This record gives sequence, C-alpha cells and structure tokens, in this order.
Amino acid sequence: MTAADGIPRLATSQLDPGLQEILKPTIERLGYLGEFFSVAGHVPGGVQAFMQYTGAVKAPLSDRQNEVLALSVCTALGGDYERIQHERLSHRLGFGEAWIAAAEGRAGSEPSALAADERALRELALAMVARHGEQCGTEIRAVVAAIGHAKAVAALLQITRFVAIAMMCNALVLQLPVKSIFGEAPR
Repeated sequence: MTAADGIPRLATSQLDPGLQEILKPTIERLGYLGEFFSVAGHVPGGVQAFMQYTGAVKAPLSDRQNEVLALSVCTALGGDYERIQHERLSHRLGFGEAWIAAAEGRAGSEPSALAADERALRELALAMVARHGEQCGTEIRAVVAAIGHAKAVAALLQITRFVAIAMMCNALVLQLPVKSIFGEAPR
C-alpha cells in the first residue's frame, strides 16, 4: 500500500529477512507491524542501527525513566502514534493510569504520581522540546543530581531519539490500529 505521501508501506513479508528477524520481538509484543517500521523498512540497515541505538540508550535507565521521557516528549510534540504505543507499554508494565496521565501532563493529573527523578526527567524533556535544546542547564543539573551524569546523558540521548520519532511519525501522519488507553482514537 502506498500512502498519500508516496511512500509504500511494507508488509512484514516484504521486509528484508534479517530485518524481519530483528523486528520479530517488537511485532510479537505489539501484535502488529507498526507503520513506522513499514516505512522505515525501506532502509533496513538504518532500522538495524536504530534498534541497536535504542537498546544502548535505553539500557542505563529504568523502564519508568524511559517511559516518562517517551510520554513527555511525544505528548509535547503531538506525536500520538508513539505516545499511544508508550501508554500501552507503560500500562503493560503496570505503571497505572494515574502515573501515565502524570507523565503526559494530562489535565487533572497529579504530578506527585511521579517519583522525584521522573519529575526531573519530565521537566528536562519538556524544556528541551520547548526551547529546542537551548538554555536547559538548570534541568540537566537537576537530572544529574537525581540520577547521575551517565544516566543523564542516556536521558538526553533518549529525548532526542523520541523527538526524531515523533517528528517522523507526525510528518508522515502515521496511524495506529489501536486506541489510547484513555479511549481516544489517534488524530
């Protein structure tokens, strides 16, 4: 299928065999081949490198730290595609709707549902998005104080990774076959 943007969407069977193998755990976890990978699959080496990079920058952080970054960035950028996938992952990880709502900054949510380090990470992510990475020293120092410099660098790398994903998904108007855990359909 070719979307309005002119880029054909690949089915799993059309992906490079090596890429099919790499994406197999992701497809099994999600229950579908996401449109992101059906587009990115046109550059198999890029997806393989992306998956290696993802693993490397995710590893130093806890699941909660990774998810607060994903939910904060994707919500701030209107990246429903990735936000909804991370809502669903956070829910499967047992974080609960109150935590997910706080990570997204939903109206009526309680920021205290997040631990102090998670709030610092959220503030850093929001500052980087809002200020295009400029003048974020206060937020970076708060994250370093909360989780140390090595994990702070991992967080910075994760934030920029989620910015890239959200922008690509938004540019291509990617769609999900699932709804938000809060019941809303993706835009």
